[in-house]
Amino acid sequence: MKKELAEALLAKIMDWTDQEKARERARLETFASYKYDEYQQFSPGRRFIESLALWLAQFDVGSQRRTAYDFVCNRLIFFSAAEINHLVELTFPTVVRPRLVETASARGGLPLDWIKAITETVEYRTLHRRTLYLGMSDGARTDWFRRANPAISNEQVFHAYDVSEVKSSDMVNNLKKDLTEISGVEPTGDEALFETVVLLDDFTASGTSAIRYDEKADKWKGKIPKIIEDLELDERLGASVIQGVKVVIIAYIASEQAIEHIGKLLPKLPFSKGTVEFEVVCKLGQEVPLDKSRDAAFFTLMADDRYFDAEADDEHGAVGGSTKRYGYADGRLPLVLNHNTPNNSVYILWAEDVQTVRGLFPRVSRHRKLQQP
Repeated sequence: MKKELAEALLAKIMDWTDQEKARERARLETFASYKYDEYQQFSPGRRFIESLALWLAQFDVGSQRRTAYDFVCNRLIFFSAAEINHLVELTFPTVVRPRLVETASARGGLPLDWIKAITETVEYRTLHRRTLYLGMSDGARTDWFRRANPAISNEQVFHAYDVSEVKSSDMVNNLKKDLTEISGVEPTGDEALFETVVLLDDFTASGTSAIRYDEKADKWKGKIPKIIEDLELDERLGASVIQGVKVVIIAYIASEQAIEHIGKLLPKLPFSKGTVEFEVVCKLGQEVPLDKSRDAAFFTLMADDRYFDAEADDEHGAVGGSTKRYGYADGRLPLVLNHNTPNNSVYILWAEDVQTVRGLFPRVSRHRKLQQP
C-alpha cells in the first residue's frame, strides 16, 4: 500500500479533523522513519503506518480506536537495531571489564583506581584472554560483540553454548598459544583453561526459558541448567574450563520479573565446579508493564474476546502458567524488538498473521504451526 493511501485510510479510520490529521501525520511519520519501519517481521512491502491503519480498523469506531491509538503513542516501547547494538557495545566496558580489572588489581597488587596500569599488566591480559564468550540465543549478536571489542580474540567468542568436542579443543589450543605469547611461558593444567565464561543473551522477560524447576519431573530445565550441566562434565565445554570457573550470564535487556525470577533460582542451582552470576545491561523498570489501574481502558480492550485467538494459548505457553492474552507468564509488556515481538508483550500487539486477530507488530514464533500450502 502506498504511503499516501495508508495515511488517508488511517485518517478515515480515526475520523480526524484536518487539524488532527496534520498533527498526527507528522508524529506518525517521525515514529515510522525513526524506528518502526525497520520491524523485520512486517510482510513484504508493508510499513508501520499501513500496519497501524489495518490494526486500528479491527476495533470498534470511537473509544476503542482512540484507546488503541493512545497506547501506541504513549506506552509502546520499541528497541531499534541501533539501540540493541549499543547495548551490546556497552556489555564489555560496563559489565565484564570492571570484573577483570578488579581481579587483576588484587593479583598484581596495584591500586584499583590505576586502571591504565592494571590493563597493561600480564595479570589483566591473561584474565582477558582466559574469558570465553558464548551466545545463549540467536539474538546474542556475538558477531557485533566481537567487532565492538577488537581486543577480544575471535577464538574466545562463539555464537552458541552447545560447543562440540572439536571446537572446544580448538579453542583451548589457541588459548594455550596466546597465553604463551603473553607470559613467555607455556601454561600447563588449569592455567591453560578458561577461567571465566560469559553467556550473552539479548532479552529475557520472564526468565522461565532461562531457568525453571519442574516439580513434577523433579528436574531443572532451561538454557542455564543445560549449560551448567555441560560445564560439570569432563568433556567438550566442561573440559575447557577450570575447577572454580566463574560463569557470568549477561542479558542486554531484562524485565524486573525476569531479574527477580532468575535471581531467586540461581543460588539454588547445583554447580560444584564454580559460581554463577546474572547481570543486565538495560533493566526495564517497574513502570514498564501495563497496569490494570493506570492502563484500565487498554485492559478493557484486551479483555474483549474478539481481540484474542484462543489458539495462542498452546502447550508452549502453558509453561508460563497464564494466558497469553496479557503476555506469556503475565508479562503485560508493551515492548517490541526490531527483529521480533516477544510473546511476553500483550497479545493484541503481536498476534501472528496465521491467527484470527491482527497484530500491530506480528510475531513469528519459534513454535509456529505447520500451515497447509
